[in-house]
Amino acid sequence: MPGRPVTVLIVDDEQYIVDLLAELLEEEGYAVRRAYDGLAALESVTSNPPDLILSDVMMPKMDGLALVNRLRERGFSIPVVLMSAAVTPRTHDTTFIPKPFDIDHMLGVIAGATTKANS
Repeated sequence: MPGRPVTVLIVDDEQYIVDLLAELLEEEGYAVRRAYDGLAALESVTSNPPDLILSDVMMPKMDGLALVNRLRERGFSIPVVLMSAAVTPRTHDTTFIPKPFDIDHMLGVIAGATTKANS
C-alpha cells in the first residue's frame, strides 16, 4: 500500500478476536486501532476517524448497529463491516461477514471496502 497505511478500527468485546484480527491486518500492512465496545469506538472515531471500521454486532454498552446509527447521525460516512455469529443485520450501508469468518474472505472484503472508500 503506497503512502500512509489504511487505518482500521477493530471493535469487538472479545479481546482474542480483536487481537487475532489486529495481528492479521497488521501483517497485511494496515494500521490498526482497537476498541472493545461501541461507546469506546464512537469516542475513538470522533477524535480520530479511521478509514474503515470492523465491528462485532452484539456487544455491551453499545452494539454495532447502534454504533453505525450514531456515526451516520454525526455525519461520518466511514465504511463499516459488521460481524456476527448470531444475527444478520439488515442495513443499507454496511457489509456483513458471518462468524466464524474465513480469513481470505475477510481480507478481500476489507480491501474492497477501503479501496471503494478511498476512490
